[in-house]
Amino acid sequence: MSLVVGGLVLIAVTGMLSWFFANFERRTISVPEGYSAEARRNPLLATERFLARLDIPVESVAGRDRLWNLPPATDTLVVLGLGPMSEERRSRLMSWLGQGGHLVVEAMETWNEEAPPEDLLSDLGLRLRFEPSDAAGAGDRDEVLASVQAPDARRPAKVAFQAGFSLEGDAGDETLATAAGRARVIQRRIGQGRLTVLSDSAFLTNAAIGDHDHAYFAAQLMAPGDGGKVWLLYDSDMPWLGLLLWDIAPEALASVGLLALFWLWSLGRRLGPLTAAPDRSRRNLIEHLDASGDFLWRHGGTGHLVESSRERILGGWLKGHPSIARADRHAQAQALAAFTGEPVERIYRSLFAQPEDARAFVEQAALLQGLRRSTRRGTVGAPPPEPRP
Repeated sequence: MSLVVGGLVLIAVTGMLSWFFANFERRTISVPEGYSAEARRNPLLATERFLARLDIPVESVAGRDRLWNLPPATDTLVVLGLGPMSEERRSRLMSWLGQGGHLVVEAMETWNEEAPPEDLLSDLGLRLRFEPSDAAGAGDRDEVLASVQAPDARRPAKVAFQAGFSLEGDAGDETLATAAGRARVIQRRIGQGRLTVLSDSAFLTNAAIGDHDHAYFAAQLMAPGDGGKVWLLYDSDMPWLGLLLWDIAPEALASVGLLALFWLWSLGRRLGPLTAAPDRSRRNLIEHLDASGDFLWRHGGTGHLVESSRERILGGWLKGHPSIARADRHAQAQALAAFTGEPVERIYRSLFAQPEDARAFVEQAALLQGLRRSTRRGTVGAPPPEPRP
């Protein structure tokens, strides 16, 4: 019976495999992903591809290095916002323009009479204005169309600009694009070069380069000189220090990271033998007294060790014999010596003097103990001899 069941299962499995391989085949299919990640990083990627298709040398870059190491004077440099620049960089950029370079830049900060922007365009007298009334009447898309008459073109090119922003320059500047009676693109000759200022650069981005005649106008606007190249600086922000260090020395940063991880791991490793847990039980009173006495002895506080015994013995004696309470210390020592039979000098040293060394301290403590025992035997109340004058 088991052989019959096993044979049926084998036939079923064989039939299913035959049907599967008869109806399915293994094939490799390539699914193009396009430039989505690169396009999100570079808003001028479509413009770069379009210019490259026209056989115009072009390259997209980021960072501020290209503003410092300027390209040859035959090239065109397109910048989406110059950002803050030092006087030295402004001077180098103006020198590059004077030698024949072409700078295409978007104006970023609107003009304020009370606090004018401190940038290169403001120094050159080029101002970006914002008129809310123009933006309100531009419709849902908030844009206006400019007619640009390009050379060798059958009709004017149509280029869309944001409605509220416009440019103002000097009388000698050339206006390349005008919309709603306001300048949107201004070009100025500086030496042998050109400075082209845009009220906004939205028509150059990936989302808008295919609208209207944006691609055609961009190619006409950025065309470099003979043998020149177009540089698209799509991000001129200064990268953070970690990215700069990674670009310069990735191996060194990786080594430092591994070293830090090893150091953190080593913190959890035990070094040396285990330390015994401290005893949390309370010490008895004698240990505390010994510790306090040792501390006072090491810090010169021997007088405090016997002060309480002195006060107790002398106070009890004077309380029982008020007749000598007003006498001086020498008379008190004479009265107590007569009662105990001890020499007056020893009584005086033990009650009123400070010990000079360890031996004197031990002698003083022993005599005080003897005096304390004498006062506790009940003979303190006996009338002492009158102190000698």
